[in-house]
Order: sequence, then structure tokens, then C-alpha cells
Amino acid sequence: MAACALASSITARAESGVLQFGTTGRSDSTSIATFIAMEKKLFEAENLKVNWITAGSAARAVQQTVAGSLDLSIAATDATVRAIAEGGALKIVAGTVGAAPFRVVGDKSVVKWADLRGKTISVGGPSDQTLFFLRVIARKNGLADRDYDLVYAGTTPARFAQLMSGAIGAAVLTNPNDILALNNGYRDLGAAPDYVPVWSQNNAFVNAAYARDHRTEIEAFLRAYHKAVAFFYEPAHRDETLDIMKRYSGADAATAERIYRDYIDQKIIVPDATISAAGIQAVVDSLVASGELKAPPKVADFIDASYLGGATK
Repeated sequence: MAACALASSITARAESGVLQFGTTGRSDSTSIATFIAMEKKLFEAENLKVNWITAGSAARAVQQTVAGSLDLSIAATDATVRAIAEGGALKIVAGTVGAAPFRVVGDKSVVKWADLRGKTISVGGPSDQTLFFLRVIARKNGLADRDYDLVYAGTTPARFAQLMSGAIGAAVLTNPNDILALNNGYRDLGAAPDYVPVWSQNNAFVNAAYARDHRTEIEAFLRAYHKAVAFFYEPAHRDETLDIMKRYSGADAATAERIYRDYIDQKIIVPDATISAAGIQAVVDSLVASGELKAPPKVADFIDASYLGGATK
């Protein structure tokens, strides 16, 4: 049944000429460039029809792109690398989110890192990148891995709810939940970009088979996306960008303002959508260090910058 559905989907796509585009969700502020491209009709300006599909998780976005039901997706690099290491035919064609927009947020009673000794900290899971960032930040602030307990909560909203309930001492959050927590008096214990400056959080990647026969569509998508990134970084577009962010993400004005400022200052959204081989290598190295990858794939083998080059020449 699944195979028939997939075949039907591919046939319909071929007939309609629609690019099937996947992301984890549709409200994360890291999708601001996509929000802008949609709002400003930049894909239509490139004569490209884009069907935006939410996969629900990075792993599912990657799986669906490998299977061919999605043509091009933007999702977490670690999930992409895992799939490629297992033989998934994917190519990274653009950079989207550089620095990791994660922050360790402590309960209101936590003044310093030492206050977390013996307490519980919430992360996504035992193989989640949030655990990697927690370990790096905690160790640099004098806390050994044995000094605190862990609880796994999957998503940022779930970890945010745990923090709000008082059930844990701290959580690793991303926006807008980290900003909401800080605005409510919870403690900022450190942002990932300050501790792991070389990183590639999300990238745009394609199904390799689709890419071979659809260079025109991929370059059209990347051309529109590139224009959206330029729009985001243009100071004259600040107010319009904030309005778009609020409407698409659901963030309130104060939260959107803080996210925007952080994204601009820390270059969270990759300027020019360039691919960072060093940032991707850092992700690969983190998976090797955690024991997840025994034989990591060679980064140069799954990067193809020619599509972005063709889109921006």
C-alpha cells in the first residue's frame, strides 16, 4: 500500500511539475527565509510551484526525501548525516541554519551552574543534538556528566512544559520557547553558538535521483531562497520581516524582536545560503564522539554546491 501511494505521489508530481518540499514543521522561526519566500511569492517569480509538506521530525523529512516522496528538504544536519552513513542517496545543496539556536535555560532558583548538581536536565533524547550541546556547555562550566540526571522529552515544547511545571532544574530549548522562558524570569545558562561556534545546524538537501533530472527546479528553488535570505538581512526590511515572523511562527512582538536580533547578530540564518563543509564536519565529528558513527561518510562526497552556484551566478 505504501509503495503504491509513493508511486502515485511521484506520478502526480511528474504530471503537475510541483516540487515537493519538506521541513520538520511550519512554525519554527529558523524557517524565516522560507516564510519570506512564500509571503513575497519568490518561488512563483521563478515559475516554480512548491508544495510545502511538514514531516513532523527531521528524521522523517530525511526518510521521505531518501524514499523520493520529497524532492528537496531542509532539516537537521545530524539526521541527514545518519541517513547518508546508512546508504541514503542524498546531496546537500545549500546551507540554511548555521549556528545552533539552542540555549540551556535554568529554573528560576538556578543562579549558577553549580546549582544544577543533583538536579534533572531535560534534553531531546539519548542521541539528540541537544544532549551534545548540554554536555559541551556543562563541562565548560565545571559540571561533569555524573553531576546531574537526564530526562528525555523529545520536542522543545515538551521540555518547555517540564521547565514551567518545576519538574526539572533546566532544559535545552530553542526559540521561541527559550525566549518565552527568559521573559518569564528563567535563567539563561548559555547559548550553543557561544560554545560551539563552528556548526551547521540545518541544510537543504535533495534526493539524488530527482536532482539528476531536475536541475532547473532545484536552481529555481535555491534562487528564490537566496533572495529571501538577502531580504532577511536587509535592514530596511526589518519591520516587514518581523511582521512575517510573527504571523508565520505565532511569536508575540517581544519574542519575535529578540529572535530577530539574535539571528542577525549570530548569523543563525546562513548568509548567502553557502554550504559550510567545516560546520558539517563538526556535526559528523560529534556523532563519532558519541559513538553513533563508526565509519563516518566523507563530507565532500555528499555536498554538491553546483546547484547553488548555478542559481546565483
